[in-house]
Amino acid sequence: MPRSFTEWMEVFSKPRPNGSRALEQTFTAISEYLRYVGMEHEIHSFRLYDQFFTWIGIWLICSRSLLAVALWMHWGWWVLWIAFIGLIGGLVDVGFNVPTITRLKSSLGKNILIKFAPPTPVQEIIISAHYDSKTELLDHHQRMFFLKNLPLGIALTIFCGLWGVLDGWLNHSGSSWAGGVYVIGIIANLPLLILAWGLGLNLSLGCLRPPSQGAVDNGAACAILLKLAERLHTQGFPLLNTHLTIALFCGEEVNMQGSRAYVHQREWKAPAAALNLEVMAQDGDYVYWEKDGNSLRQLPTSAWLNASIASSIQVVHGKPPRPRPVINSDGSSFLFAGLPCTTIGTLDRHLVDRGFHHASDNLQRVKLERLEEGVDLLHHFLMQIDAEKTIYHQTIKPGGSA
Repeated sequence: MPRSFTEWMEVFSKPRPNGSRALEQTFTAISEYLRYVGMEHEIHSFRLYDQFFTWIGIWLICSRSLLAVALWMHWGWWVLWIAFIGLIGGLVDVGFNVPTITRLKSSLGKNILIKFAPPTPVQEIIISAHYDSKTELLDHHQRMFFLKNLPLGIALTIFCGLWGVLDGWLNHSGSSWAGGVYVIGIIANLPLLILAWGLGLNLSLGCLRPPSQGAVDNGAACAILLKLAERLHTQGFPLLNTHLTIALFCGEEVNMQGSRAYVHQREWKAPAAALNLEVMAQDGDYVYWEKDGNSLRQLPTSAWLNASIASSIQVVHGKPPRPRPVINSDGSSFLFAGLPCTTIGTLDRHLVDRGFHHASDNLQRVKLERLEEGVDLLHHFLMQIDAEKTIYHQTIKPGGSA
């Protein structure tokens, strides 16, 4: 028997951190249901570094604290080396997606791919959401202070490393400038310690807080996609020109590992684009984000995809979506690979976009009637994309613009 939205939200309103038994149980519930109803799907497996941000947080605290000790103790050239190693250790993992300090623990990540295709498709659309969750000490807005100041932290790390060399040389030579240079170095190091400890504790100690249920981020979106797949499976696939992949990613909450592995490990033949769903089915307005990416790199979302999905939202919901500035989501994996993508979601009338990765992300924020509406607007969007061959007729440029 098909599952109702109420039944799916029971599955998606439990904490599901990466590497946990709960996440594996969620995967099992989805995959067993798809097999039971005879829906064609694939499991895309990849190496998942499930404690990614825990180790990044510990690294930030330890490396910047050691840098402070080196400055205080006049270690000279050692200060520069400590700053360099501390900086590279985090940037290689987060900025270049090369596991170094985050390799300490891994598991098998599993993306679920539900595919529908007409006999001769000329284009492909991927609609995605993530089924993992995360709990942090701070919610999105509270942690934004630290993320916005990440470039300052990088600059201060470099400055303190170079300043430590100068301080060590002046202290060794007995220069009259040594005392002043030392004080400046200590003062410059204090905001670096605040940033490192603040962000580090937030990333590594989420287990101390009541857990997020992940009902909004991103269980509601997963429920919408599964009901969309059910509709297409039971009523017949209506698209003539478009191959559809419904992707349920894990690893989003640990630096987009699932979507990034999917994008890089498959072949791209026909013109393709992606629509990513986040924080759906709240009681406020629909939104789309104008940029996607992390604090080190952001790219604009696809203007024509924004226009297309906005048209469907207007028709189904009766009100156009509101633009929001920046999100860090699975959509960035597609954009960084040069594929057009955008991400849509909803706002909460009272919390707006606050309270995620926090106990306030719970089942009470999900409006069941908006789940069905989400299926309707995606169905309308797909029919529009297919009829106009929108993706096929776009000139795809690097960065996801057209």
